[in-house]
Amino acid sequence: MKSIFLKAALGAAFLLPAPAFSQSKSETYKDIIEKAYNLSLQKDRQQALNILNAAIARDSRPLAQAELKKAALDVAHVFFSDKAQQLYETSLSLKKSDLNQAISKLSEAQRIEPDNLTIIIEAARLQIAKSDCSNAQEGLVKALKLVPFDEDLKLANAQAQACSGSWVEFAKNPESVDAKKSSYQKYWMALTVEHQLKLKNLTKASEVSANLIKLEPKYPEASYWSWKVSQALKKSNVEFGQKYVMACKNISASQYRQYMIDPMLCRRTTEVEGEIKGMNGTTE
Repeated sequence: MKSIFLKAALGAAFLLPAPAFSQSKSETYKDIIEKAYNLSLQKDRQQALNILNAAIARDSRPLAQAELKKAALDVAHVFFSDKAQQLYETSLSLKKSDLNQAISKLSEAQRIEPDNLTIIIEAARLQIAKSDCSNAQEGLVKALKLVPFDEDLKLANAQAQACSGSWVEFAKNPESVDAKKSSYQKYWMALTVEHQLKLKNLTKASEVSANLIKLEPKYPEASYWSWKVSQALKKSNVEFGQKYVMACKNISASQYRQYMIDPMLCRRTTEVEGEIKGMNGTTE
């Protein structure tokens, strides 16, 4: 996961005496970044983000914007505590097999670092997996006020919107219209298929699900959404359902970790198996 190992890098690069934090006229955006990293080393994440966000609002130059935003993401995601990071990693390892234990471990991590964005995002995804949609959204909305340009955070918020059925809000996300520029394209596409199915726009849902299968055929949820589209079209293509169930049953730990940004990854196998059996099919 991104920024987990930034602590050592920040320490190596910015073991400098903390300067005064009033801005002078000659202060550059690089000076601001240095101040933010020094504050981060002092575990003052909130103040570091405050001065970075103020600089982002003030300096419109593209290079400055890019570097200031990168610094803000570094600060927002970095772990200050080895214990919190260990608990986070343990939670990830438990996510597939024991969701309740994963939540318990992550809650411990969050008590240590309540403002760590990596933990906040993962906590929301675990809540989504438990259908605790409103609590998932609450934490993400607060975080978006600090780092609205975080791509993973925006995706997690959209996933929470889908969880709660807030489709009007979901449709306001630019990625819900065109996800091609996002590094999380496949997850946005899965959400878009679900959205279009809710709208009963079966042509669009079918188009996006077909493109998703082509883009990422090993992503289990691509098969799931093709299955749901086939049902909506009254085609009931058992093949997609069987492929989804078998992909989830055979998924390796590394594959699961690759796709677990999707909070519903392989959590609907019972639903699909039941429907296939009802059609006198088989999952074998």
